[in-house]
Amino acid sequence: MILALAACGQGEESPTAPQPTVTSAIASTTTSPTSTSEIGSTTIIQNIGDLPEFAPLEAHTYYIDPDDDPSTSLRVMYTIPEEGWLMWIGTVKREEGEDRAVMVSITTVSNLMVDACVDQRPADPPIGPTVDDLAAGLAELPPFQVTKPPTDVTINGYSGQHLELTIPDDLPYDPDGGSWTDCGRGELQSWIGTESFDYFYGYAPGQVEEFWILDVDGTRLMIQSRWFPESPPEDIAEMRTILDSIRIEP
Repeated sequence: MILALAACGQGEESPTAPQPTVTSAIASTTTSPTSTSEIGSTTIIQNIGDLPEFAPLEAHTYYIDPDDDPSTSLRVMYTIPEEGWLMWIGTVKREEGEDRAVMVSITTVSNLMVDACVDQRPADPPIGPTVDDLAAGLAELPPFQVTKPPTDVTINGYSGQHLELTIPDDLPYDPDGGSWTDCGRGELQSWIGTESFDYFYGYAPGQVEEFWILDVDGTRLMIQSRWFPESPPEDIAEMRTILDSIRIEP
């Protein structure tokens, strides 16, 4: 599965001092594997992987197997508050008639590209297996700029790192063709997911990319949100509601 959506953003911020540990607005409690979410008078929970790619989602609770491994028990639950969101490795909402989108991705990451623009080969050797390895690798991935440096977080009781990336304003972009003119295939290619999710690409100027990377009993879980500063405020509010609804079941 490969998605072409969008990304980029604001000015650069460099880490200058140790950052405090914070508990993110993403949900801070854990539910049991049998938990469900009530929408009105109906209790519904559904595997997002059972739906066709980009299928419209109803307003209820879904779960995803983020490591794409049925032999492990890890899954992540989240609730869609309103209709208009689509199936994804999380969920995505496109602005009508435009390529831009607000989205949440929930997955595991196996590797990064050497350079997201000019050297689109998987890093060799691959990035290390820890949360810090991935956070540092993303923070150092050209040509992205760090707008919020890696900071300690606790989500659902699991420790990890939070950071935010953008794309430099001077990276040449062709808005008519929707492509980065100096990059391979006209794309930016960043992180590599599971076996069924080859790699992530499809950035565009103006998009913000935010990461929460967690160690869940030895599995490195990545939660990612993406939006544009000019995205409809109601879409961003719904995205935050989805993030706040996340429950991790190890």
